[in-house]
Amino acid sequence: MIEEHWDNYTSSEKEQFQRAARRLLKNTFIVRDKDDDNRKIYFFIAKRPDPFREYFKYIGFDIAVDRENGVVMLQNDRSVSETRRIQANRIQLKKFESIVLCCLWTIYVDRISKGSLKRDIIIGITDLRFELEKYGLKDQIDNKTLMINTIDTFKKYNLVDVIGKIGDVDCSIRIYPSIQFALNGEEFRQFVEKATERFKYADEDDGFDEEEIDEFDE
Repeated sequence: MIEEHWDNYTSSEKEQFQRAARRLLKNTFIVRDKDDDNRKIYFFIAKRPDPFREYFKYIGFDIAVDRENGVVMLQNDRSVSETRRIQANRIQLKKFESIVLCCLWTIYVDRISKGSLKRDIIIGITDLRFELEKYGLKDQIDNKTLMINTIDTFKKYNLVDVIGKIGDVDCSIRIYPSIQFALNGEEFRQFVEKATERFKYADEDDGFDEEEIDEFDE
């Protein structure tokens, strides 16, 4: 029971627990190698994940710890039926956001499969543009505001970070290992089909159906 864990915590550990729980609810992912703050929270959770599992199960969530990639993630409780799963911690992506996520996922998986030893991958903005061109997004690629808003969405969930300023030639994007858990292979295939089809026939302001970024394969 969570009460037993709580009673055994020191006052400092109670503060750390509260801070870590709030961060998970806000960001969904904790990435160990992002910065010192995330590293501290990651190790606090990874060392004793059971109190967090006990706590979050009351609101229909669970956590998963991937030590190889250094990622802690909040996800729907898999023991709960699909119809009863929480619909919170999901975002509704627009077409451009959906396709950018697919492109980032593709680039990351491709670099890792080619033997990259680093778990976070740094790409140039031109690398992302090259992938986006495959979807015929010539008009949107150079829309600075659209790109900033899209990347900011993924930054919020600790999927990527930006080195420099979007729009600058030397701008780079750091893709974190958490991107792997945003979509699995089958979700990616369906996601691309949906994104491509709707891009052909819908207006830019139309949104996609809700796509989960907090429910992942373990």
